[in-house]
Amino acid sequence: MNHRFSLVGALGVAVLASPVSGQVRQSQMRDMREWEVKAEKMQRHLQPLMRQHGVDMWIIMSRENSPDPALELFGGYGISGWYGHRNAYIFYDPGEDRPLASAIFGTHQSGHMRRFFNRIEGYGEEGLAPSLRAFVHERDPQTIAINQSRTVSMADGLTVELRRYLEDAVGSEYVGRFVSSEPLFIDYVSRRTPAELEIAQEASWRTFHILRRALSNEVISPGKTTLMDLYWWVKDEWMAQDLEFNFPASFDIQRQGVEGSLNEVDNPVILPGDLLHVDFGVRLMGIVTDQQKLAYVLRPGETEPPAGLRAAFAQSVRHGEIIAEALEPGTLGRDVKAIAEERGRAEGIENSTYSHVQGNWVHGAGAWAIFDWPERYGDHPRQPVRLTEFWSIEYSVTAAVPEWGGQRVRMAREEDAWVSGDGVRFMAGPQRELWVIGQPGPVF
Repeated sequence: MNHRFSLVGALGVAVLASPVSGQVRQSQMRDMREWEVKAEKMQRHLQPLMRQHGVDMWIIMSRENSPDPALELFGGYGISGWYGHRNAYIFYDPGEDRPLASAIFGTHQSGHMRRFFNRIEGYGEEGLAPSLRAFVHERDPQTIAINQSRTVSMADGLTVELRRYLEDAVGSEYVGRFVSSEPLFIDYVSRRTPAELEIAQEASWRTFHILRRALSNEVISPGKTTLMDLYWWVKDEWMAQDLEFNFPASFDIQRQGVEGSLNEVDNPVILPGDLLHVDFGVRLMGIVTDQQKLAYVLRPGETEPPAGLRAAFAQSVRHGEIIAEALEPGTLGRDVKAIAEERGRAEGIENSTYSHVQGNWVHGAGAWAIFDWPERYGDHPRQPVRLTEFWSIEYSVTAAVPEWGGQRVRMAREEDAWVSGDGVRFMAGPQRELWVIGQPGPVF
């Protein structure tokens, strides 16, 4: 059964009904589904993972104009987008067979947060500290995870002043029990549920088809359409589908006889013979996509792209398969890069691999198949691939095109995928042929 419709049945249409029209709104359905999917994941996985990492309590501190990114995993900031003056979001494992306890002490909390927290209390003139101190002292946790991380930006939401506030509230005895939430954070994000996968696949297919339409005669009239025309069309389309913002579409052109590429700054008119490239992703119910696609504009008299471009694109298809084969659970990100690039070169493919986990954020928490440069990428290249993770298989292939006088062309590719128990699976597509613009007949 389709999860979207089963959710409506489980919650009851009355819950979702619009007070204005009496009908279910798409934004309502999506918000409700996102909250339910995230709450189900929390109830299933958070307590076991806290025990696995030896964490008795996890405290997430947040405040106005400085919300902690981790809250995206647990209901966000409320229906209004307001995240309170100074709030503490706490998870506590009482041990034995007792269930996970959760609490919010803060202001401006929406009712939907009760899916995630079984205790929600406000405060007045006395402020947050008394409630926070009492909660911690009564439970006496031996290990307290806080969101400070050198590597994972979304696990680094605790500001300097909020940490000082937390230290003053709980006292020096408990400050010595602080540990980074980073290991727990990465494992929790990576433990994908079937419902999350369903959302990711829907988001991926929506992205794929927006880009397929954008790079077609439906949108492009060679000699008239500019790159910025494409940009605005894609923006209008993702907004029309009520998709959330991830990052804007970025377009460029490789053209015979032109060194490098032309982009939106140049805003060139798209001409016959151009090789078009786009990088774009959306956000749907808390899950993001990240894709790059390529298309060729036929010259007069051509019925297909030049053989050299087709051969280069075929190499890019093969290298995507090589990366997917190298993404084995337990393999470090930097080793995935090395293995994939070596295997590609052995097959005569000039390539560069720079793939990464994704999901709730486009460059996610976990392994990145990238250079082991600690000052730039932190520990991401040293993280292992994890089962059920969502990945962006991102890379490029470069080849000389005889029909362009030996000019070197770069095929930049990116596809959404996940690490299943039977190997890596693509969520949509992937693009296996160089798309063509300008040929007569229907696009699909």
